[in-house]
Amino acid sequence: MSAPRARRAGGRGPRSRPWRRQRGVALALVVSFIAGLSLLVAGLVLTAKTDTRLARVHLARAQVTALGDGAINLLLGDVIDGRLAQTQTQAQTQAQSTLPQARYVLGGAAVSVLALPENLLLDLSSASAEQLAALLEFSGLLLPEAAQLVARAVVHYRDGDGESSMAHPLNSLEDILNVRGVNRVTLEALRDYVTVSRGAGAARADVADARVFTQLQPFSPRARALREDMLASESESAPGAVSGAFRVDALVRQDRDVWLRRRWVRLGGGRDGLPWTVTRTEPVRMVPRPS
Repeated sequence: MSAPRARRAGGRGPRSRPWRRQRGVALALVVSFIAGLSLLVAGLVLTAKTDTRLARVHLARAQVTALGDGAINLLLGDVIDGRLAQTQTQAQTQAQSTLPQARYVLGGAAVSVLALPENLLLDLSSASAEQLAALLEFSGLLLPEAAQLVARAVVHYRDGDGESSMAHPLNSLEDILNVRGVNRVTLEALRDYVTVSRGAGAARADVADARVFTQLQPFSPRARALREDMLASESESAPGAVSGAFRVDALVRQDRDVWLRRRWVRLGGGRDGLPWTVTRTEPVRMVPRPS
C-alpha cells in the first residue's frame, strides 16, 4: 500500500509542472488579449470623437455657406431694387462714396455684407511691377527691395519676355503661387486688395500709390473684424439701377467664430432668372474675431 501511494504521490509532482507553465502562458495570452482589446476600444472611441468633431465642422461650414450666400443675395437684390445707395466707382472718390452694405439676421446669426466694386482693386492681369511692389510694401509683408523683386517676378511670369520665356496669363489669384518667391503668406497678404479680370475688363490697374490701399484697408476681413460697426451703418436710399462687377463679402457670426464668405458677381444678364451672375466663389474661412 505504501509503495503505490508513494509512486502516485511522486508522480503528481513532476507531471504538474508543465501544466503550471501552460496555465502561466494562457494567463499571459488572456492579459495580452485584454490589453489589445482595450487599445482597440480606445482607438474606436478616439476615431468616433474625431468623426464627431469633423461632422460639426462640416455642418458649421455648410450653415455658414448657406447664411453667407443668402445674405449676399439679399444685398444684391436690395442694390438692384434701389433700396441701397448706388456705389461711386471712381477710385479717387472712394473715401467719400457709400458702398452697398447691410446687416441681416438669418437663422439667429448676424451677417454683415459689403459689396466692393472690382475697379477699386488692383488688377493683377494688368498691374505694373511698381503698383504690385507698392501693395506688397504696404501690406507690411516685404521690405521695399524684396517687394520690387517679387513684383518683377510676378510681372515677368505673367507677361514673359517675348523670347526665352512664355507668358502665363493669370486666371485666378492662386496662379501667382507658380511664381518663384511667392508663397501662401504672399497670397494671403494680397488677397484682400487684388482681383484678376481674366481679360473681361472688370477691373483697372489705375492704383497709383499706397493711399488707395489705405482707403481699402477698412474693407479687408482683418480690419473689418476690428471695425465691423462700419458694416452695421445704414445707407441712404438712392434709386436707380447699378451695374458692373463686385466683390461681395459676407461676415457670418456663429457662436464664438466669425466666418467670411466671398463671392464675385457681375450685375446684369444673370442666369437662372437672377439679375446677376456669380463669376467666382471662394470657400468659407474663419477670420479674426472682433476684440
